[in-house]
Amino acid sequence: MSIEKRQNVIQAVIAALESGQLVPSTHAQQQMEKRDIQMSDIEEAIYSAHREESKDSLTDDGKSWKYSLRGKNENGDKDLRIIIAFADPKTIIVTAIDKNKKED
Repeated sequence: MSIEKRQNVIQAVIAALESGQLVPSTHAQQQMEKRDIQMSDIEEAIYSAHREESKDSLTDDGKSWKYSLRGKNENGDKDLRIIIAFADPKTIIVTAIDKNKKED
């Protein structure tokens, strides 16, 4: 059984953001704090994001997809990879990584 990938992922994420349905997971909140990524950085990056389809992966339970978006915040100092999962009605930020920074 193959799980269909969503089309128009970026449009769906922007719609979720604008309707207040885009929420960070507990893991994402912890990672964002550790990595000095603000929710505003993620919001700005989403509007300029492109899909990194090669980085998409199945969720741990194998029932849906996690999608990878890549974009920069407004002043361009953060190059973010944002991993998103859809859990209607919410859209979940699984994690966010600043590709300009090396992880410890």
